[in-house]
Amino acid sequence: MHVVAVTGLKGGVGKTSTAVNLAALSAGAGHRTLLWDLDPQGAATHCLDLKPKLKGGASRLIGGGRGGLERVARSTSIDRVQVVPADATVREIDRVLSLSGRPSKPIRKLLAGTKDHADVVVLDCPPGLTAVVEAVASVADLLLVPVLPEPLPVRALDRFRDFLTDTRSASPEILAPFISMIDRRKPLHRRTEAEIRARGGFLGAAIPESSAVARLPEEQIPVVISAPRSLATAEYRKLWAETTERAGI
Repeated sequence: MHVVAVTGLKGGVGKTSTAVNLAALSAGAGHRTLLWDLDPQGAATHCLDLKPKLKGGASRLIGGGRGGLERVARSTSIDRVQVVPADATVREIDRVLSLSGRPSKPIRKLLAGTKDHADVVVLDCPPGLTAVVEAVASVADLLLVPVLPEPLPVRALDRFRDFLTDTRSASPEILAPFISMIDRRKPLHRRTEAEIRARGGFLGAAIPESSAVARLPEEQIPVVISAPRSLATAEYRKLWAETTERAGI
């Protein structure tokens, strides 16, 4: 089983749309795919047309018991894609993990219990440098980080690397930043993209700011399915190819 997490320092950067579309591409490649919505806003849950209801609540899920995430996973309209939905109780996960001496242990235990039921697990993490992100970093094969092509978001990556080092949760090498929501009509975006490419360290995919992506919460269908010939889909496919290579899927 392979674990891919999508996270970032703030919201509104295309994190959830990335998680949802990569889950769809994973399933399309024949993998049994589980998308775990760890963001209390529940955007991934909504985008796959599921009700924001986590059976038993987040504290019970994290608190123990045998088995894995399949106990609370729900099927979607996409073959081979299941979702662990988010509701208001997901806010409790960060508090529970913060109070734990080993915040990665409950997450690791749940994922270990899921290995017979899923080939790929995609985690849609809450924004920010939280206990959830610390725990996820310790178990993920890859941390995908969508970054707006602007100077401050690019510089903020250093904070993320420092966080992984300071918490000893994972090597910064598992960070895989990529450009998100780029609009090449904007000079700033073009300049920043050129600087990123010259410096290196980013994946090659660059997800465009796109009306097809913006409609995802309304249509509740991944862009790679609803608009298979769009530029956004082409870039998501490129991102998925890079993800499979980096994560060994």
